[in-house]
Amino acid sequence: MNFEGFKTTEDGRGVVVEMAMPPLLRGHFFAKLYARGEMNDAARGDPGAVWRTLSAEYGETPLVAPHQVHGTRIIEAGEAVALPLRPEADALHIAPSSSAFASLRFADCAPVVIAGRAEEPWMYILHSGFKGTLQNISAAVLQNAAERYRSFSPRGVWAWVCPAIGAECYSRRREDPSAAEAVEKFSAENFREDGEFFRFDIKREIARQIADFGVPRGNIFIYDCCTSCRRDYFYSYRAGDGEKRLFLLAGKAKSAGKV
Repeated sequence: MNFEGFKTTEDGRGVVVEMAMPPLLRGHFFAKLYARGEMNDAARGDPGAVWRTLSAEYGETPLVAPHQVHGTRIIEAGEAVALPLRPEADALHIAPSSSAFASLRFADCAPVVIAGRAEEPWMYILHSGFKGTLQNISAAVLQNAAERYRSFSPRGVWAWVCPAIGAECYSRRREDPSAAEAVEKFSAENFREDGEFFRFDIKREIARQIADFGVPRGNIFIYDCCTSCRRDYFYSYRAGDGEKRLFLLAGKAKSAGKV
C-alpha cells in the first residue's frame, strides 16, 4: 500500500511508513511512522518502551517524547527535554544542530511532517487531531518557521499528512459545540452532513490549511488511508485499540550526523 511521497514496508517489528524526502532535504532528515506490529503492541503507547527497542539502531541518541495535549505548543528536539522528561507539546522543531530525535504518538489523529530549507534545512513534526486541526497547528508551525528563518519561503516547503481516521469513520453530533466550530472553520469540501452528525475529513482539511499558507499543492502529500478501516496496518482508538499507538520518529539522517 503506497501513496506518492511515502514508502510503506514491513519488518520484524511491524509496518513502517517512511516519508520520501525531496532532493533538497535528502541526507539531512528522516521521518518514519512505526505502525501496527509486535513492537507497538507490546509498548502500549509508552515511548520509552519503543525507544528501548529502537535506540541501538539510532545510535543511542536521546529521544524527545512530549505529553500530547491537543494544543499548538512547539518545543525543540533537544537533549534538555528528552526522556524521562515529558513536557507538554504537540509539535517539535528539528534542526541540523538538534541533539535529540523527535517523536509523537497517534491512534486516529493525523501525524504531520513539515520540512523545508532556508539558511539551513529544517523540519517539524506535529500532532493534528480534530482539536489540533480546529486550532490550525499546521499554520502555527509554518508561522514559527517563517519567524525563525529569514529566508523562509512557503514555496520551498514540503508536507506529509500521514494515516489518520477518515471522514467515513469520524463524526461529531450536531449539538457538539466543536462540530459547529468546525463547520465554520473547515472548507465546505471537507465535511458533510449525515443525519444527526457531521462527518469530517481531517487529513484533507490539514492539507488545505498548509496550502492556504502558500505551500504548493504539489508539495503536499496525503497518505489516503483510514486508520479505523485499515487496522491490519494501523491502530485506531475509535475502533477499539485502546492504549496502542503509532510511533512517529524523526531527526537528522544518518549521513548528516553520527546516527
